[in-house]
Amino acid sequence: MKKSVFDPMLLTAIREVWSDLTLWECHQCGQCSAVCPSLSHGGIRIREIIERVMLGAINVEKEDAIWSCMMCQSCTERCQLDVNPSFIVTLVRNLASERGHIPKHYLEEARLFIRTGLSFPKTGLTKKMRSEMKLDDIDIDQKTMDEVKFIVNRTRLGRLGL
Repeated sequence: MKKSVFDPMLLTAIREVWSDLTLWECHQCGQCSAVCPSLSHGGIRIREIIERVMLGAINVEKEDAIWSCMMCQSCTERCQLDVNPSFIVTLVRNLASERGHIPKHYLEEARLFIRTGLSFPKTGLTKKMRSEMKLDDIDIDQKTMDEVKFIVNRTRLGRLGL
């Protein structure tokens, strides 16, 4: 297990927000880690993350492994106790984001989405690739940008102050 600083606020947050989750039923069987495609490439050790969350022994302000989860839901599908590990990772990511720990590439992508409505830059290369795939060029109209703004303001993304 990775050495972490005990975070008493994390336990409080878990109990307030996650009390209805089945997190507490996890018996650390490790089936979630066994099916994780990220782990095979040195990414997240989901069983370990769940254990550390249960103990309040994860420093979300410094934990980088949570950002390695690909959100493929394999761990959740595999869990026989319905612990829903991928949702727990999402909640930990939300808490990390609220505390200012967001990888730079995610920040840049979020800012681009807020500014343009796209999660990738519109460049000559992307236009060429879309053309080769016989896809229309993308033009984000004001109505779509209004919808993006509405979504951003109604979700945690809008509360991050990006």
